[in-house]
Amino acid sequence: MPLERPRENRQLLTIALALAVVALGLALYATFRPAAPAGRPTANESALARTLRTKILRAGYSNFHPYTIINPNVSGTGRVSGFCVDMVNEIVSRQTPPWSVEWHQVTFETLKADMESGRFDVFADAVYQTMQRASEFGVTIPYSYFGVAVALVRKNETRFKQFTDLDQPNITIALAEGWTSTEYARQHLKKAQLRTITVGSDPFIPFQDVMSGKADAALQDVPTVEQFARAHPNQVKALWVNHPPTRVPAGFMTRQGETDMLRFLDASIHVLEADGTIDNLNKKWSALSEFPALNLTPGAGLSEQ
Repeated sequence: MPLERPRENRQLLTIALALAVVALGLALYATFRPAAPAGRPTANESALARTLRTKILRAGYSNFHPYTIINPNVSGTGRVSGFCVDMVNEIVSRQTPPWSVEWHQVTFETLKADMESGRFDVFADAVYQTMQRASEFGVTIPYSYFGVAVALVRKNETRFKQFTDLDQPNITIALAEGWTSTEYARQHLKKAQLRTITVGSDPFIPFQDVMSGKADAALQDVPTVEQFARAHPNQVKALWVNHPPTRVPAGFMTRQGETDMLRFLDASIHVLEADGTIDNLNKKWSALSEFPALNLTPGAGLSEQ
């Protein structure tokens, strides 16, 4: 037995040297391995982490004047403009270095599928916030409030003084399927004949039923009704624009669970409100919504001066 010990020692030494070589190789690889390409995502990477890495904010938009306005004759970054577009451009321009925006046009019919597929990270439009949407998406703090369920009627219409006057069995109301005003009408108009229409990206379609006499009224949000009424002043008029039956908050939207991105967007909206940017954009784009007032009380030390 004593004659076998030197052989055992040599074997242990060989194993130790081999392990040392492997460890050295791993250390060198960790130190000098090439960095992953900037555009390649990593496992479980959040939307904000990806944006910070790529310096590109991927944003979806629809076609909702004057918040997102599509110019079909322009391609690239100039294709979309509007109130919300300017908000997003302000947010990315204040990063160091500035980010860019990758815009993706969507429709409300495909919005959920497009967002969950990872095509974009933020729906940067005036998204009306409902409890149903809040259960399916992440929603930011609101930056504006919109009147909904206002009516478009023919120019000579005199029967409807208030919203409840619509709730009669002989009244037909044209509605856009999937829109917030339609949900409100279903909840509050139990007697009227509700005629729902699939509109795609054109919310004005139900108004044609009013123009043609197929419907007594059409319900939509204030921006949509007001713009159509202004375009056809001799044929139709808007009701209750200044005193809508109800209002909804509006903000940006993310995939459910993107809490880092939501906190970032919430803080950005607060900054744009506080420094007057949102007020300036309201004036620039003649916004058709209402804005919360920033009521600040001076601190005790300031009020004494």
